[in-house]
Amino acid sequence: MTTSHELIDVGTVQVSALLLRDAKFFARSLDSRPLVEVASESEASVDDLSSAGERTVAVDTPIGAFEAAYMPWQWRGPDYPTLIYHHGSGERPFDFGRISSNSFRRLFVATDDGIPANVVAVRAPFHDGSTMDYAQAMGDLENFVGMIASSVALIDALATQASDRTSSSVLASGISLGGWAINLHRACFDSVDRYIPIFAGAALGEMFVSSVYRKMTAEAARYQPDQLREVLDFEAEFRAVEAADCFPLLARWDRIIEYNRQRSAYRGLSLSVLEKGHVTGSLATAQLREHNLCVLSAYATD
Repeated sequence: MTTSHELIDVGTVQVSALLLRDAKFFARSLDSRPLVEVASESEASVDDLSSAGERTVAVDTPIGAFEAAYMPWQWRGPDYPTLIYHHGSGERPFDFGRISSNSFRRLFVATDDGIPANVVAVRAPFHDGSTMDYAQAMGDLENFVGMIASSVALIDALATQASDRTSSSVLASGISLGGWAINLHRACFDSVDRYIPIFAGAALGEMFVSSVYRKMTAEAARYQPDQLREVLDFEAEFRAVEAADCFPLLARWDRIIEYNRQRSAYRGLSLSVLEKGHVTGSLATAQLREHNLCVLSAYATD
């Protein structure tokens, strides 16, 4: 029996697909080097994390330069752990005044509870404009690959800077798109002490091929599922990491990041499960914040 959580996921994707019309993922081109290769060869540099304010970063990748950004939201000092957070697809993480989905604002800004950590937010390329601008850019698979690879490089630069400035742990958390990015960082670099991926896995191509999200994929791209899997999946690299440093959260009724398909990447790791779907789970602010804080408090003094 289909749950209400699943129905909301399906309905949300169907409406989004109708609104985007021809501006769907990979409508123009499927040409790209594999994501894991591009991310492994991408580089970024960052400034001091203790000064507040948004900073743009030109990330160098093998397929061109991409503009990302980061914002040190809270700096408590060198004795505190540092939490790097990456937003979901289509979010504008630094726009706190808009009435829109903004997981960073909901989880870390609009709360009366203090976060016992230095908090730094990441903004992926193509996430400082309109939804349609973002959708248009995603018409090329290479832009999608460059976007995620840039986030990975920026996370790595931030983690390195945080490790140099603090004596405590560095954690990376992200939801949906952000979860994919931090999982890819683990697969490529594994230089963060603790990873907290929310609603993500390591079979990224599969999401565009077999989940309800395939409705957001251009028809021509859907006819080449092996190409999407070859470019975007990184399960082998993710599983090759032996460290038990990942604390994922999946939603059981998620029809976009499907639980039964993505959970295999987390074999042997401490997997938590939320009894919701992708949309309803993304809006479960208290539970998502609790998951982050539980991992943070458990390893704050590592």
